[in-house]
Amino acid sequence: MVKNPIPLAPEICREPRRRKLLPIISLFVVAPLLAPVVKDAIVLCYAQWCEMLGTPVSVRTPTLDAIGERIESVRSECWYHVSSRFQRVPWNPRVVLPIAIVIMAVAMIMLRL
Repeated sequence: MVKNPIPLAPEICREPRRRKLLPIISLFVVAPLLAPVVKDAIVLCYAQWCEMLGTPVSVRTPTLDAIGERIESVRSECWYHVSSRFQRVPWNPRVVLPIAIVIMAVAMIMLRL
């Protein structure tokens, strides 16, 4: 039986220098954009702690409220457009069931891969 030598150190080669400027710039761009959301989240956490300790607090979170309203409007628009497509289609079980079975089979194959 031949024993191969154990390398004490892997081959030493210089790793390519990572660009450090891009993460720093992105941090200075993203941080001010997320500051209102973080502030509202902190205010909500503070209000929950005050409520747990027995002090009633009224909280205003305009940024989170605006985000919630925008998400609700996008959801309602998507629901309107999707549901309008399906309400006009006559559902024939001879067509719908084979299509559903094929889609389900393709999804199962994709999950197995």
